[in-house]
Amino acid sequence: MRLAVAGARRTTAARRVVTGALAALDRITAPGRGELARVHRAAGRPVPVGPLLRDLVAVALDAARASDGACDPTIGAARIRLAARGGPFSVCGFGTTVPPPADGWRSVSLHGDRLAVPPTLLLVLGGTATAYLAQRCAAQIAERSAGGVLVAIGSRVATAGPVPPGGWPVPVGGRTIRLRGGGLATASASHPDGGVLDPGSGQSPELPGTAVTVIAPDTVRAATLAVTALVRGADGPGWLAGQDCSWWIDPDRAGVPVAPGVRW
Repeated sequence: MRLAVAGARRTTAARRVVTGALAALDRITAPGRGELARVHRAAGRPVPVGPLLRDLVAVALDAARASDGACDPTIGAARIRLAARGGPFSVCGFGTTVPPPADGWRSVSLHGDRLAVPPTLLLVLGGTATAYLAQRCAAQIAERSAGGVLVAIGSRVATAGPVPPGGWPVPVGGRTIRLRGGGLATASASHPDGGVLDPGSGQSPELPGTAVTVIAPDTVRAATLAVTALVRGADGPGWLAGQDCSWWIDPDRAGVPVAPGVRW
């Protein structure tokens, strides 16, 4: 995570906003003990959830809907199947020959604060969760400080407030771009917060050595577009050309953007 603040306004308070958001995300997604694990243990029964998990799931389902299922948060089981391949033992309940469930994100039920996930599915929220948190933290910090701010969580970058002269310098894909507002996201098969799988096949995209970076009016949309383009494979560039965004494709260097000029 990186935080850059224009000027010297209230950097300690800004840091508290971001670290608090990341701590809340950890409490939700911690394996075995987090709030999301409790939902999975319910095996399809509706479970009351807190406001942050509710919002994260709603954002993920909206992204799945907007991408026609390409940005699907229910790829957790597919990731386990891939991890099991080549090992000495199979993973109980996830044989490597089992195809991914056809329903995917459409079978996840979120009504108010009650969430139900079928027992055959595992939610993975990283594709949009870090984008949403970066975006929300940037907006909160800018509102409180009346200054410009950039928040980068993994490969999801969000800005808010006044932009410094020349824009925010953000190294990504072997180059430094000048971000003049909105959000940026990179999708690849290897990024820890956006490791992309094709929901239809449960496999890596057709071009697993490719990283797609998108700049859009907000970070969630940038992440959704980047993931969708990667899943679409050879059709991705042509599809992106029809979207309201800036984008480019680089070799996948398994790195993430870094916000320079960090002040704590």
